[in-house]
Amino acid sequence: MEAAMVCEGVFLSHSESYKFQIITKYLNGSLYRDEAAKLLNVSMRTISRYAKKIKDKGIFGAKHGNMGNSINKKYDDEFKAEIIKLKRDKYYDFNTVHFQEILLNDHGIEVSYSVLWRWLDKEKLVKKRHQRRRKKHVFRPRMPQEGLLLQMDGCHHRFNGRDDWCLISAIDDATSEIPYAEFFDGETTLACMKVLKRIIEIKGVPKAIYTDRAGWSGGQKRTQFSSFQRACEKLGIQVIYANSPEAKGRIERSFRTIQDRLIPELRHNKIDNMAAANKYLNETFLKKYWNKEKTINTLNPTPAYEPLDPWINLDAILCIVTERKIGTDQTVSFLGQRYLIKSNVNYANFNAQFRETLNNELKVCVMDQEVEIEPVQRRQYDRIESKAEKLSNHDLYNKVAMQVAKLSGNVREHQVTGKPLKWRKGKKAS
Repeated sequence: MEAAMVCEGVFLSHSESYKFQIITKYLNGSLYRDEAAKLLNVSMRTISRYAKKIKDKGIFGAKHGNMGNSINKKYDDEFKAEIIKLKRDKYYDFNTVHFQEILLNDHGIEVSYSVLWRWLDKEKLVKKRHQRRRKKHVFRPRMPQEGLLLQMDGCHHRFNGRDDWCLISAIDDATSEIPYAEFFDGETTLACMKVLKRIIEIKGVPKAIYTDRAGWSGGQKRTQFSSFQRACEKLGIQVIYANSPEAKGRIERSFRTIQDRLIPELRHNKIDNMAAANKYLNETFLKKYWNKEKTINTLNPTPAYEPLDPWINLDAILCIVTERKIGTDQTVSFLGQRYLIKSNVNYANFNAQFRETLNNELKVCVMDQEVEIEPVQRRQYDRIESKAEKLSNHDLYNKVAMQVAKLSGNVREHQVTGKPLKWRKGKKAS
């Protein structure tokens, strides 16, 4: 899948292209409105607005309504500070709507609700509502097509009865099929990328992945997008975050079944190492039991998996990327080590990408082109010998000391009496 779609001068980002595809499926009757709302993570009313906009404007309807409009900063910093001061000093217990009315009626200040709420929320001055009781879990129907949504998660357990392993798995929301799963030492980003790569090689590129807000997937535990989410965006995969374990109950219940059945089978077959357990998991347990006994048919038999573009290199996308700036001397630092870029091209002030691949190899790319590097060896200085070590001959050391003392006396006499300083160069010591 291309990084973005260009049509008649309109540039679509990954999210806009994904929205256009889902709404097109909804307009064609391939998806219900609630299914499209779940895939786009919006309300059903919003799906109707999207559909009307795309139906009237075509591909232009996928763009935001403010496309092409310049940003007009209406309020300056002094005006903003005055309103925040009023809220903090006088109206600290007013809600936002009430405070907006007071500003208009008593102070003659007109500010929109959205702008006012944004200012107050940034300063933590918004009066919060009382938390309501949590709603009960509501049943969600399955997706109509295989490959529309994969639920992905990790399960930590002592599967061999001794060591702590993490089973990373993905289950199809429509059929409950597990395309691939694997045991790892931990739920790391590279481990999740390995599972995603095998799924793409076996089935194709899914439309969306439903996961929790763990650090490896770029959720709330990180301030910036992680490498896993960056890779999904390049492959055209939408990442949807679950707000509770019950929301992705299909993968959670599968872990319960796997723990109940797989652990006794591993013990019965005397499998206690990870390599043999992974082979048994995919070739026996999933192939002969789960994907035969636990799967169901879909409403739409046509799979939604997209074939991988032959021009896309999965190893270049599914990797940990860290950017560093190249210095004017063609060197770049990474993890405490300085590297020299061996190239005839001057890459000064460019950004170099250090890519940690799935095979634990480190590659350096500049403008998506791999470059050769070599570590810069720090200069090793020889230890400076002391005078006593250099003048090992005791007699020679005494002669030099006497000459230094004589010179020092002559210098003092010259400073006191003003007599000319006389110094006769001695013979070269043998």
